[in-house]
Amino acid sequence: MMESPPIITFVVNIIFYIILGVLVILWLLSIVFRRYRAYQYSVNNRQAVVPSPTIIPFPPITTNYDLPPGLETSVIDTFPKFFYSVRPDQDIGVNSATMKMTGECAVCLGVFEDDETLRLLPKCGHVFHADCIDTWLRMHATCPFCRAVLLPENHQSGERPARVEVVINVNDGTGR
Repeated sequence: MMESPPIITFVVNIIFYIILGVLVILWLLSIVFRRYRAYQYSVNNRQAVVPSPTIIPFPPITTNYDLPPGLETSVIDTFPKFFYSVRPDQDIGVNSATMKMTGECAVCLGVFEDDETLRLLPKCGHVFHADCIDTWLRMHATCPFCRAVLLPENHQSGERPARVEVVINVNDGTGR
């Protein structure tokens, strides 16, 4: 005659099959969600075939009409140049009371070394490598450290560029 299994074995078997069933369901759901995400990704990243618009070049937008994009070489050459020396007793030929020396160039972040050519910006007193600041000043009219405006006193400010209206016609592919 067969005896019925003890109640503990029965409960353990039920719990085992319940856990096994939950794991199988979670595994199947993970496969379904992974495929759904891959589908959504492919739908969102499809490139719509739209004709490219005609690109019309126009001058860059400037927010400050008082400053030109850079200084002329003749203006840059008026700023004093000198050789750097770590010896304080050497005469550098520039009034050192007006200089604000940090020991490094704020443009290239290089440390000043003996006998390098430096340039002093007279309006603010900041000092930079001559080559670095010359390149900067050809593109900007301000000190790279404090943003002091370095324009000559006789500069005509307030000139605004002419207003240009540009109409861009973009065809959406439907013939409209």
